Amino acid sequence: MSTSMSLEYTSDRAEELKENIESVQAEIDQAVSASGSKPRLVAISKIKPASDIKALYDAGYRHFGENYIQEMVDKAEVLPKDINWHFVGALQSNKSKLAASVSNLHVLETLSSIKVADLLQKSLSPSRTSKLNVYIQINTSAEDAKSGLPSLSSTSSDGEVVDLAIHVIRNCPGLNLLGLMTIGSFESSHDSSKPNPDFTTLKETRKELARILREKGIEGAPEENQLELSMGMSADFAQAVKEGSSSVRVGTRIFGERAKKVPKAAVQ
Repeated sequence: MSTSMSLEYTSDRAEELKENIESVQAEIDQAVSASGSKPRLVAISKIKPASDIKALYDAGYRHFGENYIQEMVDKAEVLPKDINWHFVGALQSNKSKLAASVSNLHVLETLSSIKVADLLQKSLSPSRTSKLNVYIQINTSAEDAKSGLPSLSSTSSDGEVVDLAIHVIRNCPGLNLLGLMTIGSFESSHDSSKPNPDFTTLKETRKELARILREKGIEGAPEENQLELSMGMSADFAQAVKEGSSSVRVGTRIFGERAKKVPKAAVQ
């Protein structure tokens, strides 16, 4: 699906987007009063035109997220360079070089393998002025269809997430382990009557990861309160804020519904 790279937008569309994102921000602010934490709002703009991002940029917003690496690269080329891009889709190892080429990629939110970490480190753009932040993705709901590494518990003494964290800290000087990320289950995301088990699991994993790194004496390892949590999307961001999220990823509530992709076989 092609996405327009024109930066021209109408005043009506700009006003609509501004009202939408201000509504989301108001809900975040209300949730903050209950939690005390002030999270970052990342506007997820996948399959939406670059002009939508420019309209929100002109309104003062700087954090935007994409699911498809080529789309992020194309948008980054035409949009202002002080945008902080978040890549929130699955990153195939053969696309690592492409991701690393975006000098204002603020954080890769979906790191889940040593191989990709090494490829990012090797491919980092010489024009980067800071480390590339990474979140390790955790499959908190243990769903086969979801990406991410297994979570940790109080009985854990090791695990894939520990191995990856240590590798980033020791062997990837161009990367900064900023935190952990999860995409919760549909059921949990649409039930606000009780604490979200996926959010609870991510917080537990952060706590245990910090503990294990400390027990192993890993030099330069972050403390628990230094590790961010990226959790919460359009359906559950307010709940995520109440439960201590550092960064929420909101798309449809800001940009509107996305067109469905047409299967290739259906295209004549």
